[in-house]
Amino acid sequence: MANSIQVSVLCASGRIASFGDNNVTERTTTTLQTSGTGLNQTSGVDLGNFLVGETIIAAFGTVTAATTVADTVGFMYAFVENADGSIAVPIEGGGNKASNMPMLCKPVRVQVGMLLKAALAIVDTTAADASLVAYCASGKTSVFTVTAGEDSKTSIVDITTGGSIGQSLAGQRIVKYYATFTGLYGLNDAQSGNNFFFCESSQGQLKGTFFPQGVRGLARTEKIECNIPILQNDTLSVFWGS
Repeated sequence: MANSIQVSVLCASGRIASFGDNNVTERTTTTLQTSGTGLNQTSGVDLGNFLVGETIIAAFGTVTAATTVADTVGFMYAFVENADGSIAVPIEGGGNKASNMPMLCKPVRVQVGMLLKAALAIVDTTAADASLVAYCASGKTSVFTVTAGEDSKTSIVDITTGGSIGQSLAGQRIVKYYATFTGLYGLNDAQSGNNFFFCESSQGQLKGTFFPQGVRGLARTEKIECNIPILQNDTLSVFWGS
């Protein structure tokens, strides 16, 4: 058995579908297809083919470790991807004992070519992943992630373009987010870093703080409301005091 992710989605029609992968590589954005044991649904089908024409209104994903040792993997992020590769909407998630079915930031009508994608990471003391899922007033969503450097400032970059938050969201206003961190003892266990991810202007002015959750076991993400305008030269960073 390998590390796994399973995501349930709820449609406006009342239909529920399960997507998953039982062999997920850590720190890798993975496309999830229909999956589940003993469920009356066809397996191995992409979101855009299985639910075409349906409108998704809620979803939730959980991660499970490959061994009998509890809580060794953490949820990073999940989302619905449009056919053109842009992100339609974020999906929340948590550890293997977490549960919820939160409403999406906006309903999404499923079209052919859409995919459901997600990622997990090993919860560790020496390698930790920082991720931010940002939802903007315009409806645009971007996902940023990096493997954080110990006792150093590290840029968190767009998973699609590799660019900064300013390059990806220039002119946008972040109104909701969730953030995750897979360090076992949190962001600042050695008291030499910061307890949050931070957005800075080109002049180095602090203009946004994002508070991550450690999403393993019972823990789950929570959408946080905010109001952070982004300009072209803004940056997003993590300083892991390990």
